[in-house]
Amino acid sequence: MVEKLFVLGLPGSGKSTVTRHISNYARDRQWSTTHFSDYAILYEMFQEDKKRQFKPAEFGGFDVLDLTVFDIALKKLEQEVNRHISSTKSEELLLIEFARNDYQKAFHQFSDEFLQDAYFLYLNADLEICKQRIRGRITDPTTVDDYYVSEYIFNAYYNEDNGQYIPQILEENYEIDKQRVMVIDNSGSEKNSATLINQFADSIFEVHTLRQTEPIQIITYCMPDGELKRK
Repeated sequence: MVEKLFVLGLPGSGKSTVTRHISNYARDRQWSTTHFSDYAILYEMFQEDKKRQFKPAEFGGFDVLDLTVFDIALKKLEQEVNRHISSTKSEELLLIEFARNDYQKAFHQFSDEFLQDAYFLYLNADLEICKQRIRGRITDPTTVDDYYVSEYIFNAYYNEDNGQYIPQILEENYEIDKQRVMVIDNSGSEKNSATLINQFADSIFEVHTLRQTEPIQIITYCMPDGELKRK
């Protein structure tokens, strides 16, 4: 059985760093993890672009001109995750990473079933801090996730987001318990957020364990002919 954790926030908010941290933390607790990101999907769409929906950017990056591709990428992301779920028999934590400026609209691109029983971690970070981090990772890249996000796309799309309202959005539209959602301030160092992130990850592991160990309830009911049946 898998557990799904969406890691959300603006570019530069620390999603990839937090995802790596959770992966290491999970492995220490004998959990395997698989990481999914819509960036790889968008990059492939950019490379195959024939409709001028993208344009090249500096440092090997790209800009989105037609914002509908963001919705298409999320639908493809769900398909990719579901293919993985159907092919795995192991217990895993699936880390699903993406950034959007309107999460209510973004969640509508997924099926309701895909969101149910999932967990959500939103990393709130000041816009200027996000931009500084991106400039820093281009100057001194350390991982494959250190890709460039241009000033153009920040101004055209990521100039603000509604991530702080994700708990209300999920509860009102999908009846997802707010205990499955965490919003943290990730404007500071990774150490400042690590304790909260670890606690949230622990809550996922604990709930999973409880579900797996719950006793099977045997219900006895009487058929019209008086014969007792169990299920």
